[in-house]
Amino acid sequence: MKQRTVSICRSGSVAFWAWMASIAVHLMVLTVFGVVRFSHSRAGDKQRLTPTAKISHVEKFMQASPVTPKPKVKRPVGEDIAKAREQLLPVSPIFNTPKPAVLDFSNSIPPAPSIGGSSSLTGSVNLPNAIEFFGSWTEERKVCYVVDSSGSMRGMFGRVRKNLKKSIETLQPDQYFYIIFFGGKELFESGGGRLLRATSKAKSAAYSFIDSIRPAGQTNAIAALEKAMQVRDSSGNSPAVIYFLTDGFELTTENTHGFAQRVSNLLRKFSPRTKINAIGFWPTRSDRKMLETIATQSGGEFVLVCDDVDN
Repeated sequence: MKQRTVSICRSGSVAFWAWMASIAVHLMVLTVFGVVRFSHSRAGDKQRLTPTAKISHVEKFMQASPVTPKPKVKRPVGEDIAKAREQLLPVSPIFNTPKPAVLDFSNSIPPAPSIGGSSSLTGSVNLPNAIEFFGSWTEERKVCYVVDSSGSMRGMFGRVRKNLKKSIETLQPDQYFYIIFFGGKELFESGGGRLLRATSKAKSAAYSFIDSIRPAGQTNAIAALEKAMQVRDSSGNSPAVIYFLTDGFELTTENTHGFAQRVSNLLRKFSPRTKINAIGFWPTRSDRKMLETIATQSGGEFVLVCDDVDN
């Protein structure tokens, strides 16, 4: 019994020390394994690459001002318009035409006509390409001047001569004219029975012709008016307007009553479409009435010149 008991005790002691040896061996293995693992991790940490930067470059980068994009500035509208105008060609070189003149119509209202289609020479009108003679205007292209050159016109003929030249001077090249002076028994004509185109040459010849006339003789208006109605241009057209200027008539009572009628009959015979614009220089009351009647019957106008006259 005692041996068996001892045997059992020795067997437990051996087992105890066996366990203790195993534990020691395992602790040593674990210790060695931990040391090796830790040493490998430190070596790996040393071999791992770590990005670095120089302090000076980093400080310069941090201190630098941030770069911002340049803002887009929209050009003002006024500059765009100015630039566009600089690129445009001026109007005049394109069309090669002069700047149009500015017309002033402030004095373009004709004098108000009185009863009978007459007017006083107190103003003037300004019509483009119109013909004017002592304040009587027409836009027709063909005119005949029938001017009194009798002895009674001597004191005022200088003014008549001046205004007749002025009227002819303003004629355009596409207009036509003819001049008849009457005094005594003679008629003085400028164109040989043919309406003349208002060329520079024809105007120059007309000025010389006007200067050559001297007032003389008695008034013989009916023959001058009849001649004026028969004047034609190269196409057979009669003058559209006759300017009839006189200071009066030397007529008997019988002739006075029939004079206007004779003029009307001549118009119907030779030139029914012609108007007579009558211009009276200080006429008597009866002569003024006669001139008004002649103008009214033909569809023309009467102009009374009653201001101061000179040579």
